[in-house]
Amino acid sequence: MNNTQRLQALALASASMLAACGGGGHSSTSAPAGASGLAISGTAATGAAIANRPVTAKCATGTASGTTGADGHYTLTVDGGAWPCLAEVTPASGDPLVTVVAGSGGSASANITPVTHLIVANLAGGDPAGFFSSFGSSAAAAVNTGTVAAAQTAVMATLQAAGIDLSAVGDPITGTLTPASSTSAGNAYDVALDALGSTLSSTGTTLATLTTTVAASSTAATSAGGSNATASAASLPAELLLKPAASNCAALRSGTYRMVFPTVGAPLAEQHGKIVIDATTLAVTYTDGSTGTFAANGNCRFSDDNGKSDIVVSPAGVLVGRVTDDNGAHFHLVIGFPEQSHTLAELAGTWNIIGLERNDAHTGYTGVAGLATQDAAGALSNVSWCQNDTTWAVSGAACTSVTSGLPGLRVNSSDGGFDILDGSNVDGRLFAYRAGSGELLLVEIDPDGSFSLRTRQHANSLPAVGAATVNWNLSTGNQLLSTNSVSANSATIVSVDSAAGSWLRSNQTVGLNDAHDETLLANNPRDGFSFRAAAQALAADNSVVTVREFTSLGLRGMGVNALLLPSQTRFQFSVNQP
Repeated sequence: MNNTQRLQALALASASMLAACGGGGHSSTSAPAGASGLAISGTAATGAAIANRPVTAKCATGTASGTTGADGHYTLTVDGGAWPCLAEVTPASGDPLVTVVAGSGGSASANITPVTHLIVANLAGGDPAGFFSSFGSSAAAAVNTGTVAAAQTAVMATLQAAGIDLSAVGDPITGTLTPASSTSAGNAYDVALDALGSTLSSTGTTLATLTTTVAASSTAATSAGGSNATASAASLPAELLLKPAASNCAALRSGTYRMVFPTVGAPLAEQHGKIVIDATTLAVTYTDGSTGTFAANGNCRFSDDNGKSDIVVSPAGVLVGRVTDDNGAHFHLVIGFPEQSHTLAELAGTWNIIGLERNDAHTGYTGVAGLATQDAAGALSNVSWCQNDTTWAVSGAACTSVTSGLPGLRVNSSDGGFDILDGSNVDGRLFAYRAGSGELLLVEIDPDGSFSLRTRQHANSLPAVGAATVNWNLSTGNQLLSTNSVSANSATIVSVDSAAGSWLRSNQTVGLNDAHDETLLANNPRDGFSFRAAAQALAADNSVVTVREFTSLGLRGMGVNALLLPSQTRFQFSVNQP
């Protein structure tokens, strides 16, 4: 039995214990409480007991208030109440903490801790305090044995990945919690809470930030198909927030990273691999087992100790870089991201696609874009593929509907990710990464070096006037060779035309005085893409700037854009700087 299975079994067993002691699975019904009402009791602690502080319960019907004791214990009676309930304690400092109380009899126990707070965040898909504030018979429909167990499993897995093991605690909601005192040591639950507090402190992560991330990436926060419609800002997933960070880059955390290196003529197995990074020391173990050390080259930018790589890191922890294996004669583009496990069902939905594909003449690579729907079993449908080997057009006549010969997917349990199947033959690999916003990035690599990136289709909103970004730019040409060193540009939104669905921005190459205005169209040629037409513009230094056409796809939640530049037959990553 693997760790995930153990956590699921523990969570389901805990849910059964809830039912046995007054924690049944009905979302908003119970027998009348009678004269004594619903009895709710537990312990409030963050490691240390939350002593002598206000505690309040809100149920599907009924409320009650009281005060914790010196040991953090509390007991509340909700007259005329109906399960389920939430309980909230207000510490002397810091934000309130919330727990969930399911029940079917007359009483239930519920600790209130940072762990239960995270469970409520996952359950609600939002701020636990807000969920508590609005809780009533309608919101109670989200609380049942299954949803509570799923939230527990997810949170316990996140904490376990950071070395915070709750397996000895049992159910963090109903389990025994004994905070340490001057006369006695705390129990296993208290030790786990202390470990969580210490980890938050050492990684520079606040409980509020961790809570927001747990909520954003939960099932409750995502729409059909798994895309978070309201939160696409680039951020780290919860499990990375609890790992050590590089001193010059909060987005680079210790762990294993999946790397994809599109290469002409290399076997598929050599076009992807894993590296292990110690963010504290910047020590790296490469795919072939060799070791090295990254050197900081500014904020969130690194080179290795032998000068063979130049790597930048997006705010979501995505690595993009240029690497060489022949002492700088040739550089190749590489993309990497923290290793995660995902199911086929998580990949269900409609995806925008962008990348480079081997051309029909097998003389080079062509910019491609497309759209596809994938079901929970990995089958594709509604595929539109856009490719013109001559013009690099990705709209209009360049797009065709593909209805036959579509590949399928299967989980590759030996090496992670997914196999792309052409019949029974493996015809590529697909890897997935979920950022802190809950958004997924899919990266495909094929045996001939063709690669593509997928992000959930979602109509882009127009940017806010005054919004400013600075980006690194890394590119590869139609022979999969990196044609430019890492460059950078800054952009500020000047105006927005809602009727036209466009915006005007001032764009400038970092280090030059070439600031100039250019217009971009949102959701062109399809929802989620942006388009910039070719033009000439007058720069701040009175020079004439050639504005090159591009089609751009923002990789939602990743802090990365992928662009096709037809006039230069070039694919480019544009990575947000911190």
